[in-house]
Amino acid sequence: MFLAFMYILQWILVLFFFIILFVMLVWMYSGITSKVPFISVPLSILPDIEKALDIQSDSVVYDLGCGDARVLRYLAKKYPSATFIGIENGVFPYYVAKTISWWNKKMGHGDNVQILRQDFFKHDLSKATHIFVYLYPQIMDDMLGKLEKELPPGARMVSATFKFTQKAPVAEIDLLRKKRQLARYLIAYEF
Repeated sequence: MFLAFMYILQWILVLFFFIILFVMLVWMYSGITSKVPFISVPLSILPDIEKALDIQSDSVVYDLGCGDARVLRYLAKKYPSATFIGIENGVFPYYVAKTISWWNKKMGHGDNVQILRQDFFKHDLSKATHIFVYLYPQIMDDMLGKLEKELPPGARMVSATFKFTQKAPVAEIDLLRKKRQLARYLIAYEF
């Protein structure tokens, strides 16, 4: 009996090891293939993001490089009649976002959140009324032309930490976070 238990335990540990190894490899592959690493915004600033975006009940909100989609899930609970679309190119964060979104739908909320695995440079953003991003400065500048061409007049964009170098913001919000903390500022733009 004891030997059978040890044999089963050994196989469970081997299976667990391979699952962990698989997840690590997917995470590493995701980091190599995407232009921006998977770094989530702190949960504590989600109310600040909500306030800066100024969402309405009929808003169409995009999160470009949505990671685990925590911003979208938070906002979707507050605005159930709005539409929320996350675009993520990285394999690991995409599957994390899809899994959590699937679970939320099973629990009866989050039906207004859609997660797409795409390059947001190739996605049509013309229906967006609001956009949230947490991207590197170079990526911000690379997408400015696309945003100016595709976004409807009055569309609002909020960026955590990083600014456009060729566009002036309408508001800069200091979140009063410590010097080494992530996402210390929110920068709002209107198009």
